[in-house]
Amino acid sequence: MIMQRRISGSPIALQGRERFSERIRRITAANLKAASMKVTEMNPENARWYCLHVKSGKEFDVENALTAANVEAFMPRERVVLVRHGRKIESERPFFPSYLLVRVVPTPEAFHGLRYQKDVLDFVGGPAGYHVINDADVVVFKRLSDGVEAPRVATDKSFRDGDQADIVLGPFAGFRCVVTAVKWCRQAKASVRIDVQGRPFDIESMPLAFLRKL
Repeated sequence: MIMQRRISGSPIALQGRERFSERIRRITAANLKAASMKVTEMNPENARWYCLHVKSGKEFDVENALTAANVEAFMPRERVVLVRHGRKIESERPFFPSYLLVRVVPTPEAFHGLRYQKDVLDFVGGPAGYHVINDADVVVFKRLSDGVEAPRVATDKSFRDGDQADIVLGPFAGFRCVVTAVKWCRQAKASVRIDVQGRPFDIESMPLAFLRKL
């Protein structure tokens, strides 16, 4: 009779994957320090705002995780009043679902640390570099998030699905987009698609007031 020896522990392949995952986790955590406010405060003239593309519904989670890691993160948000069980409840929701902003000194380490955070998909950008957001646009959205009333801007009500437009306001200013769906509600908005160096990014909630029709 052949005696079978019982082997304890995890399979070698599984152990290898676990060691690799742990190594990546340590590298990511170390690189995230390069994106911290400690670095931006030491090099304020080199710090820039960038846009992270994150999983839908995870915007608050990513913002909280980055803030806890001492990264300057900001998710543009708007206050809304919801009716639940006959009662009005004030709440907040992302102004641009699936996107949030981070301010970092641009280095390979900082970008790597942010890209590999949980629920982060990538930066808005392409092979030639990531999209840089003007400080003035961030200031405007921070004021809106603090409850300051938005300036009234005329809305072009002739927009239709398939129209092309330039984005003239907000963190995506400077991009040309295609309107994929117009939403006529209290604040007229549209779903749009932008092309960033050959990579498409869909934005679900773009105010029509931010667009200039071509």
